[in-house]
Formats: sequence, C-alpha cells, structure tokens
Amino acid sequence: MMHHDTFDSLTRNAFDFLERGIAEFDKMPKYSVIHFCAAVEMLLKARLMKEHWSLIVSKPDQANLAKFMAGDFISVTLEDCSARIRDVAGEDIGDDAYNSFRTLAKHRNKMVHFFHPEMDSVSKAKAQIVAEHCRSWFHLHRLLSRWGNYFREFDKEIAHADRAMKAHRKYLRAKFRALKTELDTACKAGNAPRACSACGFKAAIPDDLDEQIASLRCMVCDHTETQVEIECPHCGKPVVIANEGYATCEHCDGAIKPEHLVDALTKDVVGTKDYSETGLPANCEACEGYHTVVERGDHYFCTSCFEISDHVETCGWCNELNTGNMEHSYSTGCSNCDGKVGWEKDD
Repeated sequence: MMHHDTFDSLTRNAFDFLERGIAEFDKMPKYSVIHFCAAVEMLLKARLMKEHWSLIVSKPDQANLAKFMAGDFISVTLEDCSARIRDVAGEDIGDDAYNSFRTLAKHRNKMVHFFHPEMDSVSKAKAQIVAEHCRSWFHLHRLLSRWGNYFREFDKEIAHADRAMKAHRKYLRAKFRALKTELDTACKAGNAPRACSACGFKAAIPDDLDEQIASLRCMVCDHTETQVEIECPHCGKPVVIANEGYATCEHCDGAIKPEHLVDALTKDVVGTKDYSETGLPANCEACEGYHTVVERGDHYFCTSCFEISDHVETCGWCNELNTGNMEHSYSTGCSNCDGKVGWEKDD
C-alpha cells in the first residue's frame, strides 16, 4: 500500500507541475521552464518507483525507508535515472529522449541560477522555450504511452496535457511563417516538408534513406526523428511510425512492434530462406535488439531503436551478425552472447 500511495502521490504531483509549466508560460516563462522540467524528471522517477522506491534515491545501497517517507534524501539525477530505467527496468528511453530532457534541464538550471529579465518580453526566447517543451513532451508522451500499464490511472491527465501542449504551439506560428521562403525552396527541390511529430507544423525536411525510411529535422522546433512508412499488419492501412518500432495504429489501434517492421521491410526480399541464410536480420548493439536489424540498400536499419548503421559484423563467439565493432567479441561476446569469458564463467 505504501508503494502505491507514494507512486500515486509522486505522479499526481508531477502532473500538477506539468499543468503549471504549460499554463504559466505566457506570463511567467522562467517558472514555466522550472515546473515543466520538474514534471519530466518526476515522471521518470515515478517509473523507477514501480521497480523499487530505493531507486529514486541517489545511493540506493544507503536508502532508508523512514528518511525516504520523511522526504529526507538526495534524489537521483536525470543521468542516473535514465541509466537505472535502462539497466534495472530493462527499458532504454533512447538517446533522443534523453538529450531532449537534458537540454531542458540545462535551461532550467540557467533559469534557477541566473536572473534573465528579458525572458518576460523577448518573443525569440519564448519560441525557444516552447520548442524545448514540444520536443520534451513528444518523447515523454511516447514513454507514458509505452508505460501504459503503470500510468493507466492517469490517462485523463495525460490527455489534458496533450491538448494543452497543442495550444502551447501557437507561440511558434510566427517562426513557421518566417520560414515560408525556405520551406517553399525545399519543396521545389523535391524535399516537401512533412508534419513534425513534436510541434505539429509542416516544417520537417526529409532526408530519405529509401522509399519507406526517412530522417527528418523540423525547421521550427529542431526536433529530429526517423520515420518509417508501412502498411498496418492488422488493418492494412498505411501508417507512419516515428523514432522507435513500438506504436499503435491510428486506424485500428492495433499494436505495432519491431517484428512487424522486420516483416514489412523485408517482404520484397527474394525468398525468405535466401534472406535468412545471409544471417539477417541482425542484432542491434545500440538497443540490444534481437534480430531487429534489416538491410536497406547500403545501410542497416534497426526496427526497434531506428538506429542506422553502415555495416554489420559477425560475433567471433556465437557467429550472429551485429551492428557495432565485433573486434573483441570472441572474448567478450555481443548483444546475443557473453563470449568465451561468459561461457567459461558459467561453466
């Protein structure tokens, strides 16, 4: 009961800070940054708390329940929080999300430690803040959706925050209008801008890897993402999936997973047997995905974390294909094995 109550309290506090961070932006942008960043960090800590309350303490081995309940403890940093979610919960939040949260945290630290009188009047500064909020909310919203089993009781708060963020984007309209000439030029050059998943403006310039995969960078909010276009494995309608291989079809609400992307991106390969005999799909060193890497022309694409690699190498111990450097894999192994050292240790 204590575990549920503390998780519930922390999460409700996080959404209260998030609501304040969005609502205060127009008149108090400095406090908007501080509260918005605090909300992001608290929600990540709430996910850690689902594993164990001591994980949100800076030094878990020294955690004291009585002090924790009294609020007498040093909280985990953003960096350590991300690492523990990966190493303990087994769920990597991803480099793009982490970098977005870190940028927001750095801006928050400047707001806390230095006085910025111009923050209340300069529209350019406000646009920067909104862009940071949009990028961070994009990643946070995806994580909350992925962690639906833990945050199901807060669906209403998540939906409310999402609606509020859409209204929040009005502060970027001036920048979008100012970019009209550049966007028109990109369109004429054959790089028609697409809708940005973070800010919603049709200002994301694609750099196509092939006819189904493209990397995009938004000229309005600087959000970057990789998009894959496939037919939904459940309803057959076209869907665009961004940044990771876990998604929900907007047409039928069917769950889409990396294995579905593997099937979709290899269906035109001549003979499934011929493809498997090459050792593909390969494993991904970046996210430790098993058989998530497919070949696309001269590149290799991970259907789990959307990492794009130039080559794959064979593990010296298990002979599995992997992205990354396999030079010492005979001894240390790869994402699929522990190598000779691990085998001898187990033996």
